[in-house]
Amino acid sequence: MTLDAVTARLKRAGIEPDAARHEAMLLIERFCGVSSASILADRGRDYGSPELEEAVEKRERRIPLQYILGTWEFCGLPFRVTEDCLIPRPDTEVVAERAAELLPSGGRFLDLCTGSGCVAGAVLALTKERGTSGAAVELMPKTAALARENLEHLGFSGRCPVLTGDLRDLTLLPPPTEEGSRFDVIVSNPPYVTAEEMEQLEPEVLREPRIALTDEGDGLSLIRAIVGLYPPYLKETGVLLIEHGWRQAEAVRRIAEEAGLGWAPVYDYGGRVRAGEMRRMNAERFRI
Repeated sequence: MTLDAVTARLKRAGIEPDAARHEAMLLIERFCGVSSASILADRGRDYGSPELEEAVEKRERRIPLQYILGTWEFCGLPFRVTEDCLIPRPDTEVVAERAAELLPSGGRFLDLCTGSGCVAGAVLALTKERGTSGAAVELMPKTAALARENLEHLGFSGRCPVLTGDLRDLTLLPPPTEEGSRFDVIVSNPPYVTAEEMEQLEPEVLREPRIALTDEGDGLSLIRAIVGLYPPYLKETGVLLIEHGWRQAEAVRRIAEEAGLGWAPVYDYGGRVRAGEMRRMNAERFRI
């Protein structure tokens, strides 16, 4: 198959023309071992690879490109991705970057709903010179294992254990009364897509783990749980940093304020409010 032939097949499968050409190049690079420069220099070359044929057939079935490639970049770092995890997205990069900005030297963070471990890995990479450390929580055992693998590959496994369990089960963590049990930043990208929005998603997104996308309701139940349960695990100047849908900013602000937390917006690259940054307004309320 030539570059044009692969591109045409992807277009016929319903992939946008510009995306189809870009994806065709990525597939040829990955499964034929050639560079993008080589592909462009010889556009008529026929790539007779069984692996490429299989990959194109998967993409025609709208299996996400990231799952086919097996790795995806997040904050400039490579993460292995499988159908057991949510695909890392650029909008979440701003959340990881903000978490890194908030961490002091020697600071500690907690990553809830870690998925592939991309947020935890990015935060550790961005704060490597500051000697930070963290912990991560993931509900699904296979996904937690993938996060551990990614953190180990990046050289961070010793700085961030991955705990398997429901974030609403506080027995996963030492009680906040214990020395060293609190965090400077608690960050999360929880499932926040509403049940109604799930009906409108692209076929590729519906291939991702449903449990990582939606709570099958208003998309706010895990956010309510985090805001309700985790302030005691913050240091006095600590911050909750929670990603949410761009239409949910006002609802998340109300959830924070009803819990006695101050709220500030974090904007994504498109200028939409992508996360809420929450701090204690009344430390006495959360003192154990």
